[in-house]
Amino acid sequence: MKKILIADDDPMMVKLLEFNLRRAGFDLVVCREGSTVCARAHAEHPDLVILDVMLPGRTGLELVADIKADPQLAALPVLIVTSEGKNSILDGLLAAGAANVYTKPFSPTMLIDRVRELLGETPAPARAS
Repeated sequence: MKKILIADDDPMMVKLLEFNLRRAGFDLVVCREGSTVCARAHAEHPDLVILDVMLPGRTGLELVADIKADPQLAALPVLIVTSEGKNSILDGLLAAGAANVYTKPFSPTMLIDRVRELLGETPAPARAS
């Protein structure tokens, strides 16, 4: 089972991500503070990281840079979920190495499809309406 590290301090967002990602078959590790993300990534060996931008201790932008600069973590795909909509911030996150940036609210289905793609898994077939 693939493991995803989620870093978000918003309890409702964590619940939304946990519900959808567990339902999709992923194992999860949750951090509530930015200052613990890299240490947890080293300890837990996740396959992918999902970060919020505004975290206590370290921002998502700082964390993307930290992850990409760390030889043991640099290959980890990083997805960002944020309520921040400024193009300059979003562009900075992508330039720092984030694979995608999703602004809140976002489609959990689209996020899970991208997670599966980044992890080399086949996305679930589309449901008929």
